[in-house]
Amino acid sequence: MSFPRLFPSERLVYRPLSMEDLEVYMAMRHEATYRQWFYFQAPPTLESAAKEIRVMQEKASRKINLLKESFDTGVYLKESGSLIGTVSLNKFHGPEDELEFVEIGFGIGEAYQGNGYATEAAKTAVVWGLDRLRELGAVPVIEGNVEHANWPSRKVLEKAGFRLVRTQKYVTVYEIRSTSSGILGG
Repeated sequence: MSFPRLFPSERLVYRPLSMEDLEVYMAMRHEATYRQWFYFQAPPTLESAAKEIRVMQEKASRKINLLKESFDTGVYLKESGSLIGTVSLNKFHGPEDELEFVEIGFGIGEAYQGNGYATEAAKTAVVWGLDRLRELGAVPVIEGNVEHANWPSRKVLEKAGFRLVRTQKYVTVYEIRSTSSGILGG
């Protein structure tokens, strides 16, 4: 099962960004609420953001293997078609490049925060991601790693069904997993 190029949830549509989204995407990546938690990444330039969009488009044209690569998509309002953010599933590797876990990431533009869009996007990505991991024969588990003080993102994960499993030096770790009887938070 490949990730559809265009699919909906209740209020949102998910598809790869286009070059027409470049300026909005750049603006969101420079917003204070984004920079607060991604201070360790250099803000994107037009060139680097355009490259991210091209990679996202290329991945959308084929089957994504979550055991080897990340999945990223734009999040759009179903009603207006406006880009409001992104959601991703990223692989993390342990020793000798073995898959350690898949982590969810999400970002919603400041003008759209507080409306439950991040939770809706996270739930949608989780359903697809757990199904994809099962299809690949992997343990269907997705983690969310959030800085301790990032309460908005922690609330999103909790509302999306993730369960707090441990705290580490810099992050609080949440987990959601799939079993034969359904999706469980932890």
